[in-house]
Amino acid sequence: MDKLSPVKQITRGIVRILGLNPGPFTLEGTNTYLFGEGERRVLVDTGDGEQPGYFDLLKQCLGTSRIDRILLTHWHADHIGGVNRLLAMPELVTSSCAVYKNKNPATDDQDNVKAHLALAISQNRLYNIVDMQTFEVGDVRLQATYTPGHTDDHMAFIVTNNNADVAVDERLLVTGDLVLGRGTTIVYDLQQYMNSLDRVLGIRPTMLLPGHGPIISGSKDDTPNAVRVIEGYIAHRNMREQQIIAVLASSPPNAPPIPRNGGWRLEEVTSAVYTDITDPRIIIAAQNNTRLHLNKLLFEGRVNTD
Repeated sequence: MDKLSPVKQITRGIVRILGLNPGPFTLEGTNTYLFGEGERRVLVDTGDGEQPGYFDLLKQCLGTSRIDRILLTHWHADHIGGVNRLLAMPELVTSSCAVYKNKNPATDDQDNVKAHLALAISQNRLYNIVDMQTFEVGDVRLQATYTPGHTDDHMAFIVTNNNADVAVDERLLVTGDLVLGRGTTIVYDLQQYMNSLDRVLGIRPTMLLPGHGPIISGSKDDTPNAVRVIEGYIAHRNMREQQIIAVLASSPPNAPPIPRNGGWRLEEVTSAVYTDITDPRIIIAAQNNTRLHLNKLLFEGRVNTD
């Protein structure tokens, strides 16, 4: 696994601070982003709240400044777990610090979400984020972009920076877990996810600030690498979909259970598509991906089930 620096200055007014919570799903850890250069700053995501060193890094980056607004990309604990602790740290946040998250009953009614946001809820500091809502801090402007699929409440943020030191055509995108800096992400609803990828592809970002993994920047043949990565995500999912359609169009194996009603079982489709997988843990993940594709195809009326 590549080692990311705990703190990285991206451009003037934008700093990545690593959550220091590495793992198989978080890669090097959760990327959190601090915006602004004045006395009041904006923080996107908070890490899992269980790493004291993360709050030390925040203090180092803030100096005498304070966080005035916290924006959350989605409800997963590695992104919202630090909210309670931050709100209880006057050396890091203002007394009026507000927390913003897309309000969604499907996610917010879970006990663990309520627990992670308990202080914001009890102090009436939790506010909704709606699509296209803007947040400004100094020369930096963040525009919320609703991007469900990884979760129902997922928000990305388009970032523009009017600082004179920043190129006017820079279009940064805080992706949360929609797009990672390396590998692919877990998906909850594939149809929504593909629509979200199409939406952010239309932005034509020049840089991706992902929730996990390295920042994606630079270009090749006049095409930003950020765009290439999003196109790669879309192409990968479309390739899997075509493989599944090809399997379903062929005759199913002559194997139990009988009668089969002429169809394929989930496990059989998965084995036919993911031919190189033998690890039982990865097979389960592959079956989940196959199920997501089948649900999307079923919704679109392109397959049927008995």
